[in-house]
Amino acid sequence: MRKSKLSEEQLQAMRLVKRGADVYASDIAGTLREIEREHPGLVDIGKPRMYAGDGADQVPYFGAICTPAGIIALSCATARRGQ
Repeated sequence: MRKSKLSEEQLQAMRLVKRGADVYASDIAGTLREIEREHPGLVDIGKPRMYAGDGADQVPYFGAICTPAGIIALSCATARRGQ
């Protein structure tokens, strides 16, 4: 079975977590989970790393970072699109 190409929305989500980030936006969180399902190995999703609150404020959904394979895929897609 052939995997689908990354959509522009997926590429944008990967750009946002390229070097690692806690994810607070539900739409970005959903897109990253979609990448995790459709393209395993491109992003690592785990516990938030930078959140230091007590839970009374906004809490991130999770932390995410592009894997080395994800950075390569992002670079290739960016080069193909001429960005």
